[in-house]
Amino acid sequence: MTPGETLAALEAGRMDAAQFSHRDHVLSAWELLRQEEFFAAAHRYAAAIRRLAEAAGAPGKYSATITFAFLSLIAERMDASADDAETFLADNPDLLAPGVLAPLYSADRLASALGRRVALMPDRSGPVALLSTAARG
Repeated sequence: MTPGETLAALEAGRMDAAQFSHRDHVLSAWELLRQEEFFAAAHRYAAAIRRLAEAAGAPGKYSATITFAFLSLIAERMDASADDAETFLADNPDLLAPGVLAPLYSADRLASALGRRVALMPDRSGPVALLSTAARG
């Protein structure tokens, strides 16, 4: 599916959580950020991801902190990347790598109950922006 089709299925509640990969997360967020200004996109995306987790019987898997952090990283990098999803991923491969938020957030903070409910500020000052620069060559 295209990022637009994935986003539409996600928002309509037709997405199977077991088949919604991390790549799908990133690209559906990318697509939504192309359509909406940041805070409107964040509201829509958070609602859709929360519904997906609830439909899968795992509401505790939703994290406001992780959702907001990824949306922020994607939005920041979109300014320096192409308007095509595959080029965006090629320019930002670290967004698909495990631990991309580790320079900014401790594991405890990301896993906290508060972090699931509230988009917490980072508790580290790591070089995530530098990762995107290095990834672009």
